[in-house]
Amino acid sequence: MASDTTSFDIICDRFYKRLEKDDEFFNYYNIEMSEAQELAHKRAKGYLIDVLDKLSQVGDLQVDFSDYDEELEVINFEIKPKEIRLIVDLMFQEYMEKDIPLLHAFKINFTPSDLNIITPSTERRTYTDLIDSLNTKNEASLDNYKNRDRNTGKLLKVIDYSKYGDE
Repeated sequence: MASDTTSFDIICDRFYKRLEKDDEFFNYYNIEMSEAQELAHKRAKGYLIDVLDKLSQVGDLQVDFSDYDEELEVINFEIKPKEIRLIVDLMFQEYMEKDIPLLHAFKINFTPSDLNIITPSTERRTYTDLIDSLNTKNEASLDNYKNRDRNTGKLLKVIDYSKYGDE
């Protein structure tokens, strides 16, 4: 792999570390370990591609996140550590958001009194609050990333207050 590309594996490995305690992501029943690893990789790759496609729609970024090769599993430029962190955080949000439809389906299939016995609404609200918190954090991280030089980390636009006198 050329040094001016980034393997999907680098990002997926960081994503796996983020999920290391999540048995649901890694454990599959009645299949070999190699098949389970392959399934986990396909899922992680799917989240990665979803995130890269979303980032490619964001304006004012210094790189084109749509510049990847799904077949070769590489991004066609070198990803910086702070970009890996941002992408992994967004992948984690995507992963967590996959259960939101289940919460909705769960509410439809049970009466309000059933829900109070089976799972209190506060637990559902806590989960949606977690998703909202991830979204808020990731939006702030993305905004911070957009406003900094990707190589130096310095702010791209700085107000020079010395131009304004004390009048």
